[in-house]
Amino acid sequence: MKYLILLFKLFVFAILVLIRLNELDVTWLYARSKYHTSFDYYKDTLASLAIFLMFLDFVQVIVTWFYRRRHNIRGDDNYIVGLGHIYSLLLAVGLIVGILSLFQIDSRQLFTSLSIIFAGLALLTKDYISNMINGMIITFSGQLSIGDNVRIGGHRGKITDITLQNIHLLNDDDDMIFIPNNLLLTSEVVNYTRREVKRTSIEFDIDLRHLITVEDLEKSLVEVLSPFQDLIQPESYYLRVADVRKDFVSMKFQYILNEPNKDLERLIRRKAIRRLVEIIADREKIADQIPELPNLPGHADI
Repeated sequence: MKYLILLFKLFVFAILVLIRLNELDVTWLYARSKYHTSFDYYKDTLASLAIFLMFLDFVQVIVTWFYRRRHNIRGDDNYIVGLGHIYSLLLAVGLIVGILSLFQIDSRQLFTSLSIIFAGLALLTKDYISNMINGMIITFSGQLSIGDNVRIGGHRGKITDITLQNIHLLNDDDDMIFIPNNLLLTSEVVNYTRREVKRTSIEFDIDLRHLITVEDLEKSLVEVLSPFQDLIQPESYYLRVADVRKDFVSMKFQYILNEPNKDLERLIRRKAIRRLVEIIADREKIADQIPELPNLPGHADI
């Protein structure tokens, strides 16, 4: 079906080119009208606008097709998304110039006359324009791609789309977070997908009262994930102490899946976090049963 639509577009494109070059005479449609001259102008203008828009569409389709075939890509990646952004910008510019031409307005003279106004608009919309430019940079840089699992600032999730204005990030709670492109370039970005070892990491803080030993905590977490032992590399479990503070310890429980799977990763993470909650709750009960030291005679309460 899509090939039939493409052939139809090519046929219409050829007809428009013949009309614009005056190789195909259509003046008989309005030959008896007293607005013959005006109809000639609108015929040429509309034909030129349609030729430009269809040519732009053909270029996008052909370039995208060759790129997909060369790299064996079915979905959309950064290059295809960026190509779509360029197509949208050129399409908007072509439509604006075409509409001005229909009203017989010289776009060059208009832009020159309104240069001061456009300078003011540029100042007012500088953030919008900056977002667009940064969006193009991000799209073609290759550092971030659709489908990557990343952390941007305090947000972590999967990139579902990259637009000219923001990045769409789907977090573990299935919330869609829109991060402006300007903010992305000024924030710390961690791309978990690009690392060679696809290690999953669960970060948490635990009070020193709730911790017996690191080895016991690691053993408990490994045991709760035993139903997934066929899906996790057996020697990849590792409970790492990231930071030690006065009252708590920051830790990272890490493991490597045999095959990357977002849904499975979310399920395992939920299982491990619930086990952590159970451990903390049990230790809290024990800590509450420990009596406080009595005040010694002659010592005032502090």
